[in-house]
Amino acid sequence: MIFDFNALPVDIIPLELEKGISMSNTVASISDKIGNLLFYTNGISVYNANNEVMENGDSINPIDFSLSYYNHGLTIIQGAIIIPHPKNDSLYYIFHEPDNWNVEISAHVPQLYYSLVNIELDNGLGKIIDKNHLILEDTLLRGKLTATRHANGRDWWLITGEQDIYTNVLYQFLITPDSIINIGKKDVGPGIVYDVPSVGNALFTPDGSKYIRHDIRFDPWNVIDIYDFDRCTGEFFHLEHIELNDTSFLYGGSVVSPDSRYLYAVTNNIIYQFDLLASDIEFTKTVVAEYDGFVGLFFGTVFGTPQLAPDGTIYIASVSDTVMHRIRTPNQYGLASHVEQHSVHLPKINQKSIPNFPNYRLGPLDGSPCDTLGLDNHPLAGFTYFAEELAVTFSDNSYYRPEEWGWDFGDGSSSTERNPVHSYGAPGEYHVCLTVRNEIDEDTYCRNIQLDTMMVVGTLEAGEVGKASVFPNPASGQFNLQFDLPGTGVVTFSLHDVAGRQVRAWDLPGGKGYFTLPLFGVAEGMYFWRVASGGRFWAVGS
Repeated sequence: MIFDFNALPVDIIPLELEKGISMSNTVASISDKIGNLLFYTNGISVYNANNEVMENGDSINPIDFSLSYYNHGLTIIQGAIIIPHPKNDSLYYIFHEPDNWNVEISAHVPQLYYSLVNIELDNGLGKIIDKNHLILEDTLLRGKLTATRHANGRDWWLITGEQDIYTNVLYQFLITPDSIINIGKKDVGPGIVYDVPSVGNALFTPDGSKYIRHDIRFDPWNVIDIYDFDRCTGEFFHLEHIELNDTSFLYGGSVVSPDSRYLYAVTNNIIYQFDLLASDIEFTKTVVAEYDGFVGLFFGTVFGTPQLAPDGTIYIASVSDTVMHRIRTPNQYGLASHVEQHSVHLPKINQKSIPNFPNYRLGPLDGSPCDTLGLDNHPLAGFTYFAEELAVTFSDNSYYRPEEWGWDFGDGSSSTERNPVHSYGAPGEYHVCLTVRNEIDEDTYCRNIQLDTMMVVGTLEAGEVGKASVFPNPASGQFNLQFDLPGTGVVTFSLHDVAGRQVRAWDLPGGKGYFTLPLFGVAEGMYFWRVASGGRFWAVGS
């Protein structure tokens, strides 16, 4: 197995770094258009691509209670978000909230600030040129900062809310090339009164057409409100109010598939799916996963806060452990097998954190009254997939309003469906291409999928075999391990150099599993691997 470290992934893995930078619930990060990390924040300081405090990046959120978290990072879910400046590609706004949590204060924050980064300064590592600029002071929602692109394809809507248990009041800001405009606050409904405040998360669908707020409180535990959103005017129109009957302890939330159709409501023990295109959204509630009881290094790895990544995968944090969950084909309806629990293994303990970011690849709303700047949607193709033996489920992850899809499955077959399922006739490696187009442009994305790496080795008794596969090969930054072994005991996967010395090992839950394992700290070169369980080696490879 060959590891090439020319390009390490930086999309979604929470940042727990060797230099001792601690992240708690507050995490916002941004990369350039090809995935190179620019900077990130834990709500206390801003760090550059070298994982050092950016020039003038220390001590954001300047109130005493927040600064008491200096060694840990703030504990506000969605307590920061990064928005590119609409006019200057070198400038980035960081919107951030100070922590104000203690037993005598309700779950709210007192201010909203912004800090402005010029990424060209300090030799491209960036510098904060305007820090802790106060733009709002009120009893505000704890976190739930979210944003979406204005229908003109240039400006941004930023949404936060007032923490008022008697109303549902949202603040709106419009970020333009010249200023940050406070549009004011409005009661968007529904008129339902709860006697305690909430935590949770808020988000826009990837296409910006809906705003969703997931409130977690003690009774009822999980409440979801869904709104239509007008990207031109900023108006909200309440659609549905959904109360889930199971519990979460402070963590969970909602997330939406790349095609903006399916809402995933995540509670500690259950993941629900809803169809946002249905006339009665609540009626479509479907359970797609139940926590399997897996215990990691310290705690049970119950479901936490989710986030849709740029690669079209939904990642779900667990609570204080080295694993995350994921949904690799979220455009599909009702496929419980595609929720891969504790399948992403991290090099460090993750303290419930997951980055908060909007859909940066959202263009203008073509044909709307606000489509006045002459900007066009040039499609950008992409997809994810999930393989079960020779049946492969493909999930479109294209951006900028594609209207037609053309698949080449690499075996002479094709499809024009958006999210097809294709059965291959034999194992092997297939070069799959997706071409997307609209009236303006088209784009093609290709990747190899490997269906021949499953090998059978070893036999305990007649009819009982063990299978394991490692892919891709060569690998860069991380690799995938899939196995189906007899029994439920611990499975040990180990890497060995050409001299036979073990360089890395992972203990994984037994039985049947799919895991993504990191390669941080492993030098480039040739390695051998083996899978062992129950005192027997089941698979080997290189």
